[in-house]
Order: sequence, then structure tokens, then C-alpha cells
Amino acid sequence: MFRLKKILKMHPIIFRMAQIIYWKSQEQLETSFGTRIQERKWSKRHTIPEGDWDHHQKYFGKRDVWVLSYWDSRNHEHRQFLIKEIEEYLPISSILEIGSNCGPNLYLISKKIPTAKIVGIDINKRAIEVGKEEFKRENIENVRLSVGKADDLSRFQDKSFDVVFTDAVLIYIGPDKIRKVIKDMIRIAKKAVILAEQHTEEERDNEGLGIYHSGLWKRNYRILLKQFISEDKLRFVKIPDKSWEDKEWKKSGYIIEVNL
Repeated sequence: MFRLKKILKMHPIIFRMAQIIYWKSQEQLETSFGTRIQERKWSKRHTIPEGDWDHHQKYFGKRDVWVLSYWDSRNHEHRQFLIKEIEEYLPISSILEIGSNCGPNLYLISKKIPTAKIVGIDINKRAIEVGKEEFKRENIENVRLSVGKADDLSRFQDKSFDVVFTDAVLIYIGPDKIRKVIKDMIRIAKKAVILAEQHTEEERDNEGLGIYHSGLWKRNYRILLKQFISEDKLRFVKIPDKSWEDKEWKKSGYIIEVNL
């Protein structure tokens, strides 16, 4: 697969056409079969050689390249920006990240708020295992990781956490499940729900269910969230362009806050 991609890139016009055909077929698949397409992908993500943070060359050829490269991305600029927004809700005694991977965000939070109960769930079992190993190695004891899905938060009682947040997770949740995920996040949060996601003000996304683009669901969170909370409780903060190399994140990367 990667060899074919390399060959196609030598022919830009053919490569672009192949990309359009591929993403159109993926959109049809995800529209027809829903979020379970992405759930299957991310639950098995550690078995794929190429990772999202594949510029971390020191892990190439080693086991758990994908997970460890996420751990090594702890100081990525967008994470620093996200943590600062979370700190606006101090004092915080408990916090939950949905789709935490191995816990790079939670590592930063544990340093900033060492007295808080910090919980992360992720669909990828290996990411959780590696995260537990890394937190143990760092002697961090206030972070608890477990396997879990974004659309199954029934284990958590109402108002269980001061802050509930995601970081580039809802971009993979399709129209079939996004309302349930948002509703449950609001249910279990006490002070705030904070989303680092791709936001658009496009009105053609008239229910906030999302516009599919290159494998991601970009959506109008203003329209979506107004179905559950009054607009005066919403705040949108553009993540600085310098935080990203990807042009779509430069354009659409936001912190979306629901102040409860």
C-alpha cells in the first residue's frame, strides 16, 4: 500500500485523482456503515507500520512505533494551548479525556494539577497498556487509563468530572453517533466540556452533524451544541496557525468550550 502511494506521488495529476476517488468511496462507506468503520481502524491502529506522528524517526523499526510517537508528542504546540484553556477552569479536582491514546495530554495535566483525579479512555488497548507503562516509569500516580469508546460513557455517573475533553477525536465520530457522544459528555461534566476539534461556520452543515473531508468530520459545533445548551454558554477559540503543519487544522482547528 505504501509502495503504491509512493509510485503514485511521482505522477501528481494521477495521484490527485486517486485521492478524490478514494475519499469519495470512504465517505460512502462511513455514511452507510457509520462510525464503526473508524472504531475498527483505531482499535487496530497500532498494527499499522506508519503512524500519525511518523516524523519521530527514533522509533522507526521498533515495536509500538505509533503509540510511542504519540507519547513523544507531549510538547506539541497545540497541546500546550489546549492545557492553558483547561486551566481556565481551575480549581479542578477531576478530569476525563475521551480518546486519550497513551496519555500525552494527561501527562501535561498531571504536572499542572498533581492533586486532581485524572482519567483517560481510548478504544486502542495497546495505547492504554503503553500509557500505563510510561506513567509508571515517570512515577505519576494520579492518572488512570482504561479501554473505552466515546459513545459508551454509561460507566460514568452524572457530573462525575469537573472537566471532560477531547483532542482530535470527534473528527472520527460520524453523524450516526455524534449527538449521543455530545449529550453524554455534557451529562458527566460538572464545570466544562472542552473540544479541540475541526470547526466550521458553514451553514450547509445545518444540523451540525458534519461535513466529510479527507477522512475527517468537520462540523459546525455552534449549531450542534445549541441543540443541548444555550449559545451564551459556548466559547470558540481559534488554535494559533503556528501550531499546525496541516492546512486543514490551520484553517479549522478550534478549542470549543461549553461552560456549564
